[in-house]
Amino acid sequence: MDKCRILVVDDEPVNVELLDGILSNDYEIIKAFNGNEALAQVEKSLPDIILLDIIIKGMSGYEVCRKLKGNEKTISIPIILISNLKDKADRIKAIQAGADEFLSKPFDIDILCERVKSLLKVKHHYDTVRTLDKSGPIFSLNKISNVRDNFVVTFFDNNIFNNNIACTEEIVKSHLEMILLKFLSEKPMCGLEIIKEINKKYNVLLSQGTVYTTLYKLKKDGILYAEFEKGNMRTKKYSATGEGKMTIYKKINEFVNLEMNILNSIQVQTSSASL
Repeated sequence: MDKCRILVVDDEPVNVELLDGILSNDYEIIKAFNGNEALAQVEKSLPDIILLDIIIKGMSGYEVCRKLKGNEKTISIPIILISNLKDKADRIKAIQAGADEFLSKPFDIDILCERVKSLLKVKHHYDTVRTLDKSGPIFSLNKISNVRDNFVVTFFDNNIFNNNIACTEEIVKSHLEMILLKFLSEKPMCGLEIIKEINKKYNVLLSQGTVYTTLYKLKKDGILYAEFEKGNMRTKKYSATGEGKMTIYKKINEFVNLEMNILNSIQVQTSSASL
């Protein structure tokens, strides 16, 4: 089985070699040492995930990220931005550029490896759904019945349905910041209301710990604010700040693609269960 390809981008060769040593046993490592070289390597090799330093020669990691997330061919490639930068403003810029993760140096190797695994799992499911979707209305029960012996449907049954619920939850968790920001830019909600809305819309039941941890992080970054309901000093309602609303406005196309992927995943589950 072919190894997944990771593009490592850093203008310091020692950092590239360090990541190569950590990851090369499990993945094929592609290397680039500036922004233009990174874009050329993506065009040539189409990696499965990118580890991208922010401060590199030529265009910055932010700009490389924006270009890749603005291209339909490369929008689904997960990008982990890695940098010595630690300020809230830097994290916000990473979100606005479309990054899937932001890690500050020095980073924990175990956390990096787990984030790589998690993002690759999400991308695999995303690519599978898109591949099937290109073949036509794959969620039509009539079409599934007509091509029952076809390899695509066999693959559909064995590889998507068995893992679909877990994969859908993984997609939601990996993009929870964006989902929360979209919900809370439309109306104030408390944590339990958010959990119910996610369950209603995406058929995923998240724990309070998962949701509140993300809410607190976004509040700390100044993207959300919280206030008590009028006459109720026990329940906090969260809302997007002006900065948060601008962030989701700039990423609305990415959110639409993400939501389509989640809803397609639910359709796969529903269609398979009806067979």
